Amino acid sequence: MDENDHRSKLRAAAAPGARVPDDALVEMFELLPAKHLHRCKCVSKAWCGLVTDPLHRERYAQTLAGFLHADVDVATAAEGEIGGGVFESCREGDGDGGAESSLRACWHVMLSKRRITRRFINVSRMAEPLIDASFSFLPPPPKPSTVAGAGFRDVILDARDGLVLLARVRRHEAPDLHPPECYLVCNPATARWASVPASGWAPSASQQMTRTFLLFDAAASPHAFHLVQFWLDEMDAVRAVHTYSSAGGAWTNRVIPWLDGGWRNWGRAMALIQPGTGAAVADGLLHLVVDTDGTTGPNNLVAVDEEGSTRRTIPLPRREVAEKDWHSVFVARSQGRLHYVMCVRPPHGRLSEEHPLKLLVWVLEDRDAGEWVLKHTVSFPELFGRIACQFRVEYSVVAVHPDGNWVFFVRHWDRKLVAYDMDRREVLVVADLGAGGELGDELPTPYVPLYSESSALTNMH
Repeated sequence: MDENDHRSKLRAAAAPGARVPDDALVEMFELLPAKHLHRCKCVSKAWCGLVTDPLHRERYAQTLAGFLHADVDVATAAEGEIGGGVFESCREGDGDGGAESSLRACWHVMLSKRRITRRFINVSRMAEPLIDASFSFLPPPPKPSTVAGAGFRDVILDARDGLVLLARVRRHEAPDLHPPECYLVCNPATARWASVPASGWAPSASQQMTRTFLLFDAAASPHAFHLVQFWLDEMDAVRAVHTYSSAGGAWTNRVIPWLDGGWRNWGRAMALIQPGTGAAVADGLLHLVVDTDGTTGPNNLVAVDEEGSTRRTIPLPRREVAEKDWHSVFVARSQGRLHYVMCVRPPHGRLSEEHPLKLLVWVLEDRDAGEWVLKHTVSFPELFGRIACQFRVEYSVVAVHPDGNWVFFVRHWDRKLVAYDMDRREVLVVADLGAGGELGDELPTPYVPLYSESSALTNMH
């Protein structure tokens, strides 16, 4: 049945006097995309009841329900410690005489006395999904030592199609700068989880940090997930790749293929994964914003598979297409297509009220041809009330709605989660994020519920 036939049957079922059995309606509803499914709630109370009934929800397409957010209880920190990272010595390598890490690395270390609690921020205009946002269902961490501030915390690294990836690290450590105790992949809607061992990475002079991504497609492969981990040097350039498969239950070292020439598919040896720009899964591939040719700003969208191999390189809109000075802000999948958000300066480079920074939203219309189409342009005064804001310091993009024309931001200066409606050109404050917000703290994580079970989540170490 094509989409037009399906819509015709729904219109007939919604006609006055029509009597369609509930079972038949549910079968039609489960064929609808999430955006159209939620419109059906407005037809009648009966239809609304069927759409929102927990007994049927695992059969329906889901969309963005809200954000998982980590609140920082600064009241538990000692006086004078509030406000960010703490400079402390940590040693690279195995701890036996290794060199002390730089202050650049230690700046991201979290205060050991800050207490983190999580909550769910609902943006769906529906009843809040029945999930445990605190992740209390996860296995307990190892018992802490008697050292003050010891213990573990779970930090969200990524989320995809209802699954959440966390790193279990010591309370005073950052997951990208210190080896975690383990990783955990879980489904908050079903309270199921899987434990993933540490990859074997330890900080060294040439491999100072990691960036780990979750590769999961609930529609194509609901019973398997993959992790792709990049080992980076101090310039954020990739030096090695490791992957994990839930099917095999082990990490695979992809260093040799990478050193033998895998980086050439990214454009050059100094291939930089741009921090804070998100990631998107499309066609089973993980898409990342990468600086690949040494020009000002990132210029390629690189797609890698579950083995860390580069399968596609898509040029991003060039400077001459947009305007003179620009930088990447975010990449996401929305309404079945890849979206790319970039910030541009005026052609002459001088900022003023008449010539402020602008945010451009592009859509990849043709993946094979690499054809990008400009979807939307908005000025910073419209978004933030300022002619300019510094990316990742004053603002961050955290999501593009998967089924609508909304972009979600964090305003760091007043700790607000805001949504920008591209259709109405309106900015709405969604939530107050409270204390925290230091560089390196968790940003709100977009969450799409997954109510079906996955055999990859075994609730076992």
